[in-house]
Amino acid sequence: MACLNAGGASPPEPTATPTTPPSPTATSAPPTPTPPPRRGIEFDPPQIVQGGVAVVYLNEPASSATLRFNERQYPMLNQDGRWWAIVGVGAWEAPGLHAVAITYTPSGKSTTASIVQSILVVDREFSVERIDLDDKTASLLSQEVVQAELARRAAIYSGFTSQRYWSGALQAPGKGSISSRFGEGRSYNGAPVTDYHRGTDFIGDIGSPVSAAAAGRVVFAAALSVRGNSVIVDHGAGVFSAYHHLSEIRVAEGQLVGAGEQIGAIGSTGLATGPHLHWEVVVRGVEVDGELWLTGGAVGP
Repeated sequence: MACLNAGGASPPEPTATPTTPPSPTATSAPPTPTPPPRRGIEFDPPQIVQGGVAVVYLNEPASSATLRFNERQYPMLNQDGRWWAIVGVGAWEAPGLHAVAITYTPSGKSTTASIVQSILVVDREFSVERIDLDDKTASLLSQEVVQAELARRAAIYSGFTSQRYWSGALQAPGKGSISSRFGEGRSYNGAPVTDYHRGTDFIGDIGSPVSAAAAGRVVFAAALSVRGNSVIVDHGAGVFSAYHHLSEIRVAEGQLVGAGEQIGAIGSTGLATGPHLHWEVVVRGVEVDGELWLTGGAVGP
C-alpha cells in the first residue's frame, strides 16, 4: 500500500512559471575607421590653367622643405606643421603634366629625402590685340631696352621673403574697368605676335589713385624704360604685385603698405598709348593672371 502524507492529500503538481524572453541587447554602430594620414604631395586646385597658380602642400613630417618646378626653386613655408608653396605658370606654358619635386629633411633625421609628383597644366584661349605705335614709342621695344628691363625686374623677383603679408583674395588696384586682360597676344604695327600681355590694364584718368592690392613691403619705386614709373610690392612667399605707367609715385622703397593704401596715380609713362594702370602679379618671377586673385582663387592656405 502506498504511504500517504500526513495531510492525507496528494502532493500538488508543479506550476509552470512563464518566462519572459530576454530583451535584445542594443548594439552600438561600428566605429568609423580613422582615415590614414595624407602622404606625399597635394595640389590646390588639383590642376593649373595657363596663367594660374596652385598651392602645393607636402604631407610628410619634415624640418625643412624646398620645391622645384619648371626650373625654378621655391622655398617652402611651414604653417601649423605643414609645408606649402605657391607655384604659377605663364599664359604660354605648355599644356600637359609638369613635374613638381620636393626635397625635404624628414623630422628627426639629418639626411634629406625627395618626392616627385606631376600637376596638369590646362590649355586656355587668349585673344590677340593689335596695337599701332609711333616711331618714338616703338623704339622702346628694341631688344637692348627690353632685355635690360627684364634683367632688372628678374633681380627684384629673385628675392624671397619668408613672412607672408597678404591674406585672402587681393583687391583691385584701380577703380576703372578693365581694358586689356592678361594673356592677350600682342602684335605691334602689324608684326607677328611674339609675346603676350603680362598683366591687367585698368582704365583711368591721369592722376586717378592706384592702391596696393594687398599688404606688403615696397621693393621698387622708380622709373623703368618700357613700364614707366613703377611700384613693386613684395607680399611674401615669393608673391609680388607691380603697378606701372604711373604719373606719380607716393611710396618709397622699404616702406610697408596696407591693402587699399594709395601708392601712386595713373599715368601714361613708358610704352603706353594712353593713360591706364598696368598691373601685374608675379610668383617667383613668373607673371600670372591677377584677375584670378581678385575672385578668391587659390592664394595660400
